[in-house]
Amino acid sequence: MTFAYVFQWEIVSESAGALAHGLRLTLELSALAFALSLVLGLAVAVARLAPFRPLNVLAYVYTQVFRALSLYIYVLFIYFGIAAIFGINFGPFAAGVVALTLLNTAYMAEIYRAALLSIEPGQREAALALGLPHSRSFASVIFPQAFRTALPSLVNQLVDIVKDSSVVAVIGLLDLMGTTIDLVNNRHAPFELYTATAVTYVALILVLSALAALLERRLARHVSGGSAGGRVARLPRRRFADHPGGA
Repeated sequence: MTFAYVFQWEIVSESAGALAHGLRLTLELSALAFALSLVLGLAVAVARLAPFRPLNVLAYVYTQVFRALSLYIYVLFIYFGIAAIFGINFGPFAAGVVALTLLNTAYMAEIYRAALLSIEPGQREAALALGLPHSRSFASVIFPQAFRTALPSLVNQLVDIVKDSSVVAVIGLLDLMGTTIDLVNNRHAPFELYTATAVTYVALILVLSALAALLERRLARHVSGGSAGGRVARLPRRRFADHPGGA
């Protein structure tokens, strides 16, 4: 069997500048959503473990609801629904950031929660015995250890954010995927352009995955040496928490 198709490399070469611009927008979108999710995810995790029952239940409901639906629905609702209901208009980039942040905050909250629960209670008790207030013991003793434990899973979540960011092209954002769709409509070379985009995504994900694996190996050596107060948190991906109430 022979194939008569000739791959048009010149189209990929001519489109490289536009694809590079789209890649930059993808990285900016992913980085901003990741940074916001890191901070907000910790806040939700602390609320999940809080002794104040209403706050605990509210955080639980948030993590369950926002992990139950797809990013596609959030993107469309924020871009079209919020404007129709409240008259607040989000641009494609802002809508993408908000949607990615809302979804990934819920996942990161569970990653943080697993990491915080992995810290031995004696760590907190020792800090309080030394006279440190609860806020200081959390910031200086508990959180640094929990963050080290959660770091590999957080980097894996960044990989998910980069992959999920391609959904935002549905509302017209000219990120890597949006730019590719636009080029395909104008250049009529879908195989070449989608192949180039797929290779770009794979290369980017491989780099991030290698970083996550490196962090996990270093953390495993650190924990096995007895330097960390907890164990590596291996939170199942894309799963629901069991019940409200923290521990």
